[in-house]
Amino acid sequence: MAEKKINICFIINPKSGVMKKNDLPKIISTHIDHRKFNFDIVFTERQGHATELAKVAMTQNVDAAIAVGGDGSANEVATALVGTKVALGIVPCGSGNGMARHLGIPVDLHKSLATINAFNIDIIDTYKVNHHFALGTFGIGFDGHIAHLFNQSSKRGYSTYVKLVLTEFYKYKPKQYRLFFNGQPHHVEAFLLTIANSSQFGNNALIAPLADEQDGLLDISIVKPFPLWKAPALINRLMKNTLMKSKYFTGYQTDSIKVENNSILPAHIDGEPLTFSENIEINVVPKSLLVIS
Repeated sequence: MAEKKINICFIINPKSGVMKKNDLPKIISTHIDHRKFNFDIVFTERQGHATELAKVAMTQNVDAAIAVGGDGSANEVATALVGTKVALGIVPCGSGNGMARHLGIPVDLHKSLATINAFNIDIIDTYKVNHHFALGTFGIGFDGHIAHLFNQSSKRGYSTYVKLVLTEFYKYKPKQYRLFFNGQPHHVEAFLLTIANSSQFGNNALIAPLADEQDGLLDISIVKPFPLWKAPALINRLMKNTLMKSKYFTGYQTDSIKVENNSILPAHIDGEPLTFSENIEINVVPKSLLVIS
């Protein structure tokens, strides 16, 4: 008797990254294992649409929904899947692909489809930022500022992101934060303040090298104010995975954080910009998402 096929749905974000997506259905159909899978391919049309499409796919009894895009696309699909028996797959086609890189998913299109074909399932933590779902990184410092500018840019891709970082690095002013975690208040002045379930922003810029998506903890990465002439060295450390050795870096681990806030605070979740005007409660949700990795 023939083995029962696995049902999967590819959810493609045509606006992620710089790669043209018109040929993706043909490439997917060519490289996916037809003997192993029944598959559908759909395209998103607007922000938030990937979550809706994943929910529709779940009513059709899929075993996995595959986000074809960047970290924001993976977040949207995972938002529908968290706490269920339907797995998240990622075919990274975004500007940074931080979550995929952290999970060891190849950024090469054909190799990432081979990962889907292998269909090895693991389970990872996720977390909540107030009522928002978070998968990889949440930032309220410089990275939140850059996420808003990147979202407003007419051009996507790594080069646009790098130009923004290099331009804004010398302009951005550190901010004061009052945090509560591990039973203690913490007053910090930070250039960059990131909460991380995964190790990097994307493109191997490692902000939380010790982050483990299965340890039930979140990593708090703080880059304290530094002399402007130190900026190139800090960027180099970020890319070379030596940021933890800098005297301007401080890291903590915890399962929940509260950020006091009484202003309009620019932020990002998995690279997608948003703002907060109230206190921020961040809580890990251990072992809550199945992933193909």
